[in-house]
Amino acid sequence: MTKVKYFTKDTLILANRVAVATDRNRSLHEDKLKTLPPELKFPIGFKMVHNDAEVRVQITVAKNAKGDGMSSVWLDIPFETFNALPEIEVQK
Repeated sequence: MTKVKYFTKDTLILANRVAVATDRNRSLHEDKLKTLPPELKFPIGFKMVHNDAEVRVQITVAKNAKGDGMSSVWLDIPFETFNALPEIEVQK
């Protein structure tokens, strides 16, 4: 088992608003985020320190409101946001 950090729909929208407000290099279209299914968890598949000031994360999201199919998006977030995200255990 391994631990994976994830966003909920609400935490993803909030983190994206911070990215937009602070003019980070990677942010998302909020209108697309609002269509995400609220009951899903959106795991971080990859992370890296970016500019020594933030974490760039690759997030798996649903392609549509029904949760059909998955796609990857990128978001730059503060270290504090990354560290505060919840984790789930998944099998490798």
